[in-house]
Amino acid sequence: MMKLGMINNYPTKESLEYVKGLGLSFIEICNNDNDESVNFHKNVAKYAADCKEAGLSFGSIGRWNSEMNVGGKINEAEFEIVATNLRDAIEYNCPTFVCGCNYDDSISLFKNYSAAIEIFGRLLDIAKGSNTKVATYNCDWNNFVNNMDVWKVTHTELPDLMIKFDASHSYHAGRDYLREVSDWGDRFAHIHIKGAVNTNGRFVDDPPAGMDDLKWPSIFAALYSRGYDGCLSLEPHSDAWAFDTERGKAGVRFTVDYIKNYIM
Repeated sequence: MMKLGMINNYPTKESLEYVKGLGLSFIEICNNDNDESVNFHKNVAKYAADCKEAGLSFGSIGRWNSEMNVGGKINEAEFEIVATNLRDAIEYNCPTFVCGCNYDDSISLFKNYSAAIEIFGRLLDIAKGSNTKVATYNCDWNNFVNNMDVWKVTHTELPDLMIKFDASHSYHAGRDYLREVSDWGDRFAHIHIKGAVNTNGRFVDDPPAGMDDLKWPSIFAALYSRGYDGCLSLEPHSDAWAFDTERGKAGVRFTVDYIKNYIM
């Protein structure tokens, strides 16, 4: 059965009790720079212990916005920071580790693909034999491995490489998110849940899922048809629904209640 949780980058006992009180089962950690990655590594044992005490687990650990690809060669210092977070995920039996690969405009597309395949291949080697899957993310934040055209190269070359999918990114980019679920859903390891609203091709907001443009019944129908049975992670993302406001908390509750209708 799919599990519902949410992003909680700096978990405290209070924030974990809040997550548990929503009836959720896991938290997700998203490290967005080197400082956050290093800080997480220093505190991961405490976070894990606090999660266990609250009856929660890690659903995903990830690193966004890395610069591992420099001129088609791996920046070893940057890679080691990312790899350390992967080892943290493995040690604490986290099912998914998420990361991307930056595009370097100074080199050819071929060399960028080669660098990405080498980077993800090395991460897969680290995860081999563990319960942790390595997944790319379909957001374009310092990451070009975010759509079907690229997946046909990277993920075909690396059959164990998975995908963290967020339909809002595809929708805002003008891609067919239902086709992506249909064609690649069997490679999905983790799902982000947030809404998306556009008008005339212009971004409006990322409101709570369920009060947006995305066809959530169709998304879940496609996920079930492709055998997805993993984590669904809420990502509060809108300034209009800021998480530390009463409206923001109401929006989270709205999404929890809405998405639970599709978990069976």
